[in-house]
Amino acid sequence: MSDLATTVTVIDACGRAAVPVLLLSDPGMGKSSLVRGLARAEGVPCETVLGSVREPADVAGLPVVTDTGVVLSPPAWARRLAESRAGYLFLDELTTCPPAVQAAMLAVALDRVVGDLALPDGVRVVAGANPPDRAADGWEMSPPLANRFCHVQFAPSVDDWLDGMTVGWAAPPASRAITADPTRAEAVKALVTGFIRHKPEHLHTFPRTAEGTGGPWPSRRVWAMLAAALANVRDDDAAARQAITFGLVGEGVGVEFLVWCDQADLPDPAAVLDDPTLVDWTGRPDRVWAVLSAVVGWAASAGSVDAWRKAWGPLLAAAEAGAPDVAAAAARPLAACRPAAAKVPAAVREKFKPVLDAAGLTGQAVA
Repeated sequence: MSDLATTVTVIDACGRAAVPVLLLSDPGMGKSSLVRGLARAEGVPCETVLGSVREPADVAGLPVVTDTGVVLSPPAWARRLAESRAGYLFLDELTTCPPAVQAAMLAVALDRVVGDLALPDGVRVVAGANPPDRAADGWEMSPPLANRFCHVQFAPSVDDWLDGMTVGWAAPPASRAITADPTRAEAVKALVTGFIRHKPEHLHTFPRTAEGTGGPWPSRRVWAMLAAALANVRDDDAAARQAITFGLVGEGVGVEFLVWCDQADLPDPAAVLDDPTLVDWTGRPDRVWAVLSAVVGWAASAGSVDAWRKAWGPLLAAAEAGAPDVAAAAARPLAACRPAAAKVPAAVREKFKPVLDAAGLTGQAVA
């Protein structure tokens, strides 16, 4: 269960990463008021789409015959959001939507595409739902739709309600989210990939029950969403980190992931590039992999020749310290992202010749 301040933080962190959020609670808990309050506080519009009274064409676009062919004309609410360049799209009462409308919402929820119109990056998608057994003519969420959302159990406290009654619902708590820089984004991505390398069975686990498929469950898609959203939350914000993790991959796998992150204690990839001796390369292979993955990701995002050449240093250190297999696995993506003008370091050619051969870099100039 997430309190009001944590829910606001999760919506903000996920919104910065283009990850849609689903607020789940009993009727009358204030989901709609919260989203409208966030929009008012930010000075942007909020468009509410109630799927239970919509046809699929009202969500996915209406086919229109033109001189050049058939186009999917977006509805008025989508055009208003596009004109505003920013705002909130609130998909309300999601568990009252029949399957055909849920199917129409697939592209809207994650890709923010409505008909032939792509919503601007400044538009955030938030949905609200009651449990199917407490919704009016409720439907379970389809697995594809459920797997596109961060599920948040919305449970504002009594104090949250009293504050809203006192000062109004247009003044939500301040968000604790941050804007991740490239170094932090790669570090968090390395935590995710390091965990999956340690526990590959958790990469994709489809639930066995109908109830489970309508909630959060681990898939390749949501692990990528988790990496993007977690980067926008401070490491010491345990409540928000837990809410995002549980909301995307589920509680069971989420607990394992968060414990692994605490135990991994990964260093800053930029610091490792400057001084590879900061890392004990003889330690746990999963931690070594996560460190190297962060280094490779940082070099790839930098895109410079200097960053690419420096990134080989930690890989060489790991290989020489007794982890050649892990280093070789990290070398594959690093070799693949070589800038056009980068020359392969001489020590790298000797240590990672099979990897370079596979990447077609054996014949490249050596420096």
